[in-house]
Amino acid sequence: MRRLRLPAAVFLSLSALALAGCSGAGSGADIGAGASRSKAPSSASSSSPAPAPSDTPAPSPTAPCTATKGLDTAALAGYLKGLRSSDRADSEALFMVDTGMYLRLVKTQPPCEPVPTRIGFFRVDMAHATDSAGFKFSYAPIRTVTVAVGPRDGKVDGSTPPEPSGCGGVLSVAYLGRDLVESDLPHTLQLPSADSTLDWVLADVERDGVLDAVFKPPAGFRGC
Repeated sequence: MRRLRLPAAVFLSLSALALAGCSGAGSGADIGAGASRSKAPSSASSSSPAPAPSDTPAPSPTAPCTATKGLDTAALAGYLKGLRSSDRADSEALFMVDTGMYLRLVKTQPPCEPVPTRIGFFRVDMAHATDSAGFKFSYAPIRTVTVAVGPRDGKVDGSTPPEPSGCGGVLSVAYLGRDLVESDLPHTLQLPSADSTLDWVLADVERDGVLDAVFKPPAGFRGC
């Protein structure tokens, strides 16, 4: 599933509530068609003795990876955001959509160990603004979870957001470091355009350590 950066359809005004608060091929490296086998001629004799078995087994080949233990928040966030997708070189391998967080770096260097990452889910209550054609909204925290990103590809366990309900949408923010506070959350949000095939949009959260964020409004938000 790939995300599209959508143009702003509607801008919302903020009425926020205070909140409490290694390079190389990865697991999907190409495997050749297989080594060719050659038959030994039936007339060949074996005059040399067979080599004695070794007491030390040959080391198993391992996929290269990047050690992430000991990295500070800025370095770790830079590494995760710099991972390139195996599908498109201009796309990030770690990303969020309305169904959760995904890692798609089949041929890119993965982390050597799972990276603890936090996801904050916030309810976004929406109502038509009385002084404009837009909406006003307020944030309310739902929950914060810690998930493990990598080294396995695919959907990150535990990253599924709650569903919007009533006139409340859901903002999902993946981040590292300190807790999210009111001033970290977006001052404006976009809404899906009327002709869009997606019912969610990307959100810009300008704070160090933030990896990605998406906003999904309720299905009937235009009637709120």
